[in-house]
Amino acid sequence: MLHGQTKIGTDGNEEPFARLLSGGPATRRRWFMVPLLMQAWLSATPCLGERPCPKSCRCDGKIVYCESNAFRDVPKNLSGGCQGLSLRYNSLASLRAGQFVGLNQLIWLYLDHNYIASVDARAFQGIRRLKELILSSNKITMLHNTTFHPVPNLRNLDLSYNKLQALQPGQFQGLRKLLSLHMRSNSLKNLPTRLFQDCRNLEFLDFGYNRLRSITRNAFSGLLKLTELHLEHNQFSKINFSHFPRLYNLRALYLQWNRIRSMSQGLTWTWSSVQKLDLSGNDLQELDPEVYQCLPNLQTLNLDSNKLANVSQEVVAAWTSLTTISLAGNMWDCGPAVCPLVAWLRNFRGNKETTMICAAPKEVQGEKVMDAVEAHGVCRMMPTMPFTSSSVSTPSNDPAKTELVPTPFSGGSRSEQGTTLLGFSPSSPSLPVAPPPEQDYEPVSFHKIVAGSVALFLSVAMILLVIYVSWKRYPSSVKQLQENSAAARKRRKKARETERTLSTPLQEYYVDYKPSNSEATDVLVNGTGPCTYTISGSRECEVPHQMSTLTFYRYEQPIVDYCHAHQPLRINMGYEGPPQSLEGLDELGARGERSSIQTVALPAVPTVGTVPRSPPPLRTVAEGPSVPYPSTERTATTITFGR
Repeated sequence: MLHGQTKIGTDGNEEPFARLLSGGPATRRRWFMVPLLMQAWLSATPCLGERPCPKSCRCDGKIVYCESNAFRDVPKNLSGGCQGLSLRYNSLASLRAGQFVGLNQLIWLYLDHNYIASVDARAFQGIRRLKELILSSNKITMLHNTTFHPVPNLRNLDLSYNKLQALQPGQFQGLRKLLSLHMRSNSLKNLPTRLFQDCRNLEFLDFGYNRLRSITRNAFSGLLKLTELHLEHNQFSKINFSHFPRLYNLRALYLQWNRIRSMSQGLTWTWSSVQKLDLSGNDLQELDPEVYQCLPNLQTLNLDSNKLANVSQEVVAAWTSLTTISLAGNMWDCGPAVCPLVAWLRNFRGNKETTMICAAPKEVQGEKVMDAVEAHGVCRMMPTMPFTSSSVSTPSNDPAKTELVPTPFSGGSRSEQGTTLLGFSPSSPSLPVAPPPEQDYEPVSFHKIVAGSVALFLSVAMILLVIYVSWKRYPSSVKQLQENSAAARKRRKKARETERTLSTPLQEYYVDYKPSNSEATDVLVNGTGPCTYTISGSRECEVPHQMSTLTFYRYEQPIVDYCHAHQPLRINMGYEGPPQSLEGLDELGARGERSSIQTVALPAVPTVGTVPRSPPPLRTVAEGPSVPYPSTERTATTITFGR
């Protein structure tokens, strides 16, 4: 420090520094305290590259989390020393040029689950150190072929779940350090030639759930270190292994749920690195032996849900390294052609999912293959056919093709191997002498039971949730439905009661008594005589008083009003006879109340010598059309009702 100060002083003004140095110890001590104070001030003050955490974000050291806050743009006041930035679950619509300039220390950037539809070709300039870029679950439809040139240090690039329809030639040029590339669930229909020429370190590549129909011959060239390739759920109809050139390190190839009808190997070398091949959910009807002969180290094979009817002896002879196989969901023909596969499965000691159901012949449809073959003795009835070398494809003289055929067993000829797989002895023309096969147990996979139970539980839970939400969200509607149902029940009940009431006609009860002249004479002279009257209706009503003989000529007055239906009962009598004296009635009408019932005795008829009998008390219901009158004293009864 002093040397620097002296040097500065030599530029033209050395005397002040000389006087300072020539001063006392106190002066020199003060001068030495100045740099210490400056250093303390600089350490307490943030550097120009460090800024406070942006609003609505969370900072953890040099990591900034701005997630789920509806950001429409990248925050402006980000620190230049930021190493990780997460902008997931926001509302970003586009990435402009130079949007991340200044974040030259950024190592990873998460932009997934936004609404990004366009990305500028220079959007990632200034972040050369970036190693991980996540752009999944956006709406990107197109990328410029130079978009990723400013980030040559990328290790992981995720573009899955977008709307990309095509990739440009040179799209991944310069990404020599890229290890994994995710392109799942886009709308890609083809791949340009030599698309991954510079991606020599790529290990994982996923093009599943796209619309790929074919692969160009050199589309995957340059992927020398690729270990896992996903091409499932596309639209391939044919697969030729020549389209996968020099993938020496590939271990797993996923081709399930395409439309593959045929496969051919087309290679001039043995693909010894492949250990897993998934071909489930395709339209394979037969298997090409050459395909499996060039895969000598294949350990896991999935052929579920195809259209296989049988497997030839050449194919099963090539399955020398399998440890796991799945053959369920095919259209197996349980005839003699299935015997090579059955014999191989009996000797197979690895993991197998062999829920194999017979589709033919008709008499064994629906039965398990192993059970049907055992029960019907299909393979026992086969004639003995010793296998020769011609039955299995013989290696050609071409040295390039010689290595395509793996050696299934360490000793013996290929014909002997094929014979052993079928359980036949080459030296015996009779039935094969082999140890009894172990019973093939086919337990149901535990994970399938769990998956079915979970699915059933979720279905019931979903139904209950819908009912609960409807009840909570729309209580008035539920209440209205209940009220409507109750009102409908009341209306139906009322309608039934109304119909029942209408079915019983309203009745008025009448006693109509109209005697003839001869009947009246008999009654007056003899006291008895036939009386004919008619009663309408059949309901019995209670009459509170007994009624005596009515000697007046005409009487038409309500008698009783006590029926349950409150219908008036009327007795209409037309009585023709000699005139009677009615003075008692006049006196009664003059002095009596009309609301009471009184009885007045009247004199008998003077011109008649005999005492006539009065009719019996009238009842509301008669049992017959003719009722005789017993002999009683002749009296007159007047019944009056007040209105």
